[in-house]
Amino acid sequence: MRERRTSRRGWRTGVAAWAAALAWTFGIGDAAAAEPGLVGRTIVIDAGHGGPDGGAMGINGEVEKTITLAVAFKVADLLREAGADVHLTRTDDDDLASDEDRAARRRQQSDLRNRTRFVRERSPDAFVSIHCNSAPSPAWRGAQTIYMEGNAEGERLAKIMQAHFRAQLLPTKREADDMNTLYLLKRIEGAAVLAEIGFLSNPDEAAHLVQERYQQEVALAIYTALLEYFAPSAEDPRDASPSMA
Repeated sequence: MRERRTSRRGWRTGVAAWAAALAWTFGIGDAAAAEPGLVGRTIVIDAGHGGPDGGAMGINGEVEKTITLAVAFKVADLLREAGADVHLTRTDDDDLASDEDRAARRRQQSDLRNRTRFVRERSPDAFVSIHCNSAPSPAWRGAQTIYMEGNAEGERLAKIMQAHFRAQLLPTKREADDMNTLYLLKRIEGAAVLAEIGFLSNPDEAAHLVQERYQQEVALAIYTALLEYFAPSAEDPRDASPSMA
């Protein structure tokens, strides 16, 4: 545990100036510093999968649950330095299933139910669930955001985040897409999105997704999207009340 904290301090120190420069390039402020639009905002970051549920497996053995947790920590660090109140649904290699449901082999359903409860209890202004994609063909590629059909704020955040994915990450022609079947997005209102940060079935993306440098770039893309989403403006002054019920 001590070693992991040291590593994360190193990432925060090393990325601060780099993140600030890149954020300035995109005209959205100074990353890793207090931001009026993010100060006091409650944001929940969900690292997909965990425990026995590893998620997608890459062609060279990359595991989705490990990548999503690494990226979630990096996003949380940036948001906290900007003044946001950040909560992670998980902080280690485990899921949120109850002991009773694990014994009854209802682990996945219990995990999703408890993630939903975790989010709702915190009444966040934004929710981002981080995942990696996979497909039968190695040709499929590209980070993509998904929102719940009919959720206007989820759609707005997803489209902003997709624009940052296109500008800051590996090439993608994908657009933000809506679905009505994803468990978490069906049950979490407001600015709630699922971020598929790349295909582990694609050799190029899989090789990048395990690299800390690229994980930093993914984290910054998510961070800058949230920064833009919450940016105050004269036409639409910031409402201090949460955007989620």
